[in-house]
Amino acid sequence: EAWNARAKADAAYYVESTHSTDQDGVFALGEERAALFLDPVLARLANNGRDLHVLEIGCGLGRFSRALARRLDHVTAIDVSDEMVAKAAVANAGWENIQFRASDGENIPLVAGSVDFVFSYEVFQHMPSHGVIRTNFREVARVLRRGGTAMIHLRTGGMRTRVLYRLANLIPTWAHATLKRMRGKPALTSDATWRGAPPLSRPQIVRMAAAAGLDLREFLPDPTHGPGTRVFALLTPARP
Repeated sequence: EAWNARAKADAAYYVESTHSTDQDGVFALGEERAALFLDPVLARLANNGRDLHVLEIGCGLGRFSRALARRLDHVTAIDVSDEMVAKAAVANAGWENIQFRASDGENIPLVAGSVDFVFSYEVFQHMPSHGVIRTNFREVARVLRRGGTAMIHLRTGGMRTRVLYRLANLIPTWAHATLKRMRGKPALTSDATWRGAPPLSRPQIVRMAAAAGLDLREFLPDPTHGPGTRVFALLTPARP
């Protein structure tokens, strides 16, 4: 419901806050960032990513869905907001190799072992608890084929940052909303589905992935955020 409200209010802003109502700018930035950090990873995949089934978790308006569809043959893009999914389908009309689907934010609506590559950017940082993140990791492990790869963008930080996030999340949503309005900020960024769970340390990510049945291959830096605040985790199904 919260993400549907954001999609109705200003989908472009809540996908990329520097592009309020600027849908074309959102898609241009998606392509720019795909070239920056997706292309080097896709180049490692078999057949350079062709003839593979790709899943994007948290597609929003489809800015990366479209970039992926330019590079890959079969893209399934899911989002917790059916309002976002509907807008993405309209914005990407004509891209026949993208299928947009709504999800419940925890269960991926695909059969086990059906995906070769999973991608997610600026989505796990909004998940309201570490429990929801763990559930998504398990689902990623379930849908990945043997030999598949996941590239998941995660919020990280030191102990001080994690403690501050935990303290901030103790403040009621209505109080957050009041403070946002006083500062001239959108109140729809006040609840846990925007603020998200506290950041994860790298060891936490490794343990969480392992518990879900995923092996961490490597951490990749995120050039689009401040040092130490975000990371890409490259994951593969755990070896039997």
